[in-house]
Amino acid sequence: MARAAINVLGATGAKYDLVSNGSTDVDSYRKSKGVYVITGSLGMVPFPPVDVGWGYTVNQMDSRADVDIDFADDLLTVTVTKDGQPYDLKHMITLHILVPDAPTVEMPVMTDVPAAEV
Repeated sequence: MARAAINVLGATGAKYDLVSNGSTDVDSYRKSKGVYVITGSLGMVPFPPVDVGWGYTVNQMDSRADVDIDFADDLLTVTVTKDGQPYDLKHMITLHILVPDAPTVEMPVMTDVPAAEV
């Protein structure tokens, strides 16, 4: 497993950016008001002492929102509420997730090429 950070836009649920040393086959969408789904992840990076995950970060304008994260059936679901009601983030959320390792790339075997005669 590898780590990644994904930014998900609040208005649409679209993936804004993904930084990963592993697989980049990760996407996101807005399922309904305040519900965002991330596909292609293996869940969140665990918190210490198991690992050094940091969870999620929201923009300051959304700091009063409550965030609940669930991973089931290969889907990472982020539910956001404010004052007990579904809430679409005004900006975005950054999630520290696990992803599959990047596929191994086989390097071609180089053969000796005779030097050109001058």
